[in-house]
Amino acid sequence: MAGGWNLSDTCMIAIHDFLKRPPVQPFYAVIGHPVAQSKSPLIHNMALKHNGLPGIYTAIDTPGTAYAFVGKLLGHKMFRGLNVTIPHKSRIMDALDVVDALAIEVGAVNTVNPTRTGLAGYNTDVAGFEETLRPHALWMTGSPAVVLGSGGAARAAVASLKEMRVPVAFVVSRKPREISVNWPSRINGVEVRLIGYEQLRAHLRESAAVINTTPLGMFPNPGKSPVPFDLTDELKGKVCMDAIYNPLETHFMKQARNAGAHAVLGGLTMFVEQAAAAFRIWTGRGFPKEEAAEAISKSLPAAKP
Repeated sequence: MAGGWNLSDTCMIAIHDFLKRPPVQPFYAVIGHPVAQSKSPLIHNMALKHNGLPGIYTAIDTPGTAYAFVGKLLGHKMFRGLNVTIPHKSRIMDALDVVDALAIEVGAVNTVNPTRTGLAGYNTDVAGFEETLRPHALWMTGSPAVVLGSGGAARAAVASLKEMRVPVAFVVSRKPREISVNWPSRINGVEVRLIGYEQLRAHLRESAAVINTTPLGMFPNPGKSPVPFDLTDELKGKVCMDAIYNPLETHFMKQARNAGAHAVLGGLTMFVEQAAAAFRIWTGRGFPKEEAAEAISKSLPAAKP
């Protein structure tokens, strides 16, 4: 124990409780709400141990009403690194001294690194998408892609498509007109076209890839998909990726596999890759990717047949 801490505390703790008894060793954390199901503590603590580095990583539950405590967390003398998830990825940018250009373009920060000159922000979700999609870049090159959803993850997905040489991303939203004021016409050089679900069939036909960034199909509601059943056949021959990693195979992925998709990709690789990029920013060290993916897989509920 150190500062009242034990290993069970690395699962989750409320931010005000964390600050009442902060650890006396270096600490890393993820903030957001909810974070109870986060697998970040599992794999980052594994990476710290793998590299022989001191410190702990914990999930700190931080609802919007508790955001005022974040400044104190960032200023703690033992603070070494932070991941940021919903709902703070945009808001956190105002607390930073410098933000990476790509994170500014995406409009979201998911990684904060304390440096000698201040707090620096990055978006490693883009790297997560890139590493997942890169083996299929040749198949995607020169063709449009469909991105399901219009939140921060969708922006990161669009930004990653530059690496695949995808010229246009059709971003699918239930309210494309309402969100148009908050979306740029390009992200990282990729043209953005906002469309509604009523236009999905036509744009699926002309696209080489489909990326789901919505929460539809996530545990504990795994039976849902953002692609209507009658459009399942339109997934044939496409690179289909779901950013969800719990469950490991979502209903959307099953649709894609049944339709004869060119490739079916889950969110586990993306999650591990974004974590590895963040860990490298904080420590300059490598990340045990295979071990992390295996640990997450074993920790998830068994899939129902």
